[in-house]
Amino acid sequence: MLSNRRAALAALLLLVASPLSGWAQTKPDLPANDLTGEWQGSWTSPSGYLFTTTLNLQVAADGKAEGAFVWTLRRSPLPEEQRKIGMAATEYISGRFDAAAGTLVVAGTRKDDPHDVIFTDRYRLVVADSGRAMGGLSRNLGDWDGQLFLTR
Repeated sequence: MLSNRRAALAALLLLVASPLSGWAQTKPDLPANDLTGEWQGSWTSPSGYLFTTTLNLQVAADGKAEGAFVWTLRRSPLPEEQRKIGMAATEYISGRFDAAAGTLVVAGTRKDDPHDVIFTDRYRLVVADSGRAMGGLSRNLGDWDGQLFLTR
C-alpha cells in the first residue's frame, strides 16, 4: 500500500511540476534595473496592524538590492499604540533580486525611528512579470505571516 501511495504521489508531483517547469523556462527574466524607483504599498499582520509605505529601491545589474521603506502606522491592535497612529519611521534594507525567479529577498539593516513605531524585518517578495507590482511575506517576529503588497 505504501508503494502505491508513493507512486501516486510521484505521479502527482510530475503532473504539477511539468507545467511549472515549462512556465519557468519560457518566462523572460525581468531586468534588475526595471525595479529601481519608488513603490507604494501596505503591510498587514493577522494581529491587526496596518502600515502604509513608500519604498525607494535601487537594484544593480548583478541583483544587489538596497533601499529604504518609509512606514506610516495606520492601525494597531494595542491601546497603548493608538497615540502613534500617523507616525512614520524609516527602515533601510539590503538584499538580492533574482531575475530568473522573479524574487526579491531583502532584510532591514537599520532604522530611523525616534517614536519606536517599527522594527527591522525580513521580506520575501515575488515580482509580477510586468515589473509593476510585487508582494509577499515578512518574517514578522518569526511567524512569516506579515503581508506586503507594493505597486507603482
